[in-house]
Amino acid sequence: MQILGIDLGGTSIKSGLVDERGNIAELKRTDTPSSDKDASKSIALLAEIITVYRQTHKLDGIGLCVPGIVDPNTGTAVYSGTLGWRKVPIASALSDLTGVPTFLEHDVTASGIAEHKIGSAKGAQSALVLAIGTGIAGCFVLNGEIYRPHPAVGEIGHSPTRNSRPCVCGKNGCMEMTVSGGALVRNYEALSGVKTDPISIFNEAKGNNPGAQAIVDEFYETLAFSTHFVASTVGPEVVVIAGGIGDADSKFKSRLDKELDKVLGVQLRPDIRMSTLSGTSGCIGAALSARNQMALN
Repeated sequence: MQILGIDLGGTSIKSGLVDERGNIAELKRTDTPSSDKDASKSIALLAEIITVYRQTHKLDGIGLCVPGIVDPNTGTAVYSGTLGWRKVPIASALSDLTGVPTFLEHDVTASGIAEHKIGSAKGAQSALVLAIGTGIAGCFVLNGEIYRPHPAVGEIGHSPTRNSRPCVCGKNGCMEMTVSGGALVRNYEALSGVKTDPISIFNEAKGNNPGAQAIVDEFYETLAFSTHFVASTVGPEVVVIAGGIGDADSKFKSRLDKELDKVLGVQLRPDIRMSTLSGTSGCIGAALSARNQMALN
């Protein structure tokens, strides 16, 4: 069975052919369309990507993941602050355009599925997979299974923090406004007047740029504060850092461990692990989720 996994993020679209063991081949990256609140540009581009793969491969199904709140049962992207979408029936739209059955999954749930099956959370009975890219969200593993009681679970990016920055969701102080790639770029530009990328901001912080240091310090302090809260309530054995931001700072693990030392007390200290899937966990997990849904139908 040939499944195409697609991870549609705020910045790029990753796609690849995924087998039943989670191996990915023919990985491609495409820029995500901008100013696409009705999703028409993204749907057209996704259909084009699928068509290119179909020229050389027989596809049995598509596993697609997107950020925000999704309803896998109806294939609807209910809300995505990252993409600006509301109630987009994207799975049926792609199935109709391409003729290939398409199954929708939350992007970080997809990452959690991949990390738990073949990645850094493999074998863990309890884990939190934090995917940090343009935004941030989490996937919980409890008792060796993906925890998914309803579509909105895992939206840790919209949990409150000590900052008061306005969020696209309409609230103030959401974690995503401090701990995400998008936040690093926006907050550094607001402080310095310079628009750059997260890798450059981390490098500038290491080079004694006080503005970059302030933004990066706040990033890690807030991430540690939120990880501390999760350790106090759910108590995962493992916290996996996935997504592109984990790769942007070579000292990510040591820096987060250092900040956790400041806030953790009697709580079980989670083992911080970096993803080893090179940013492909969304693609892989979306395809594995589609494979499971096809087996059930």
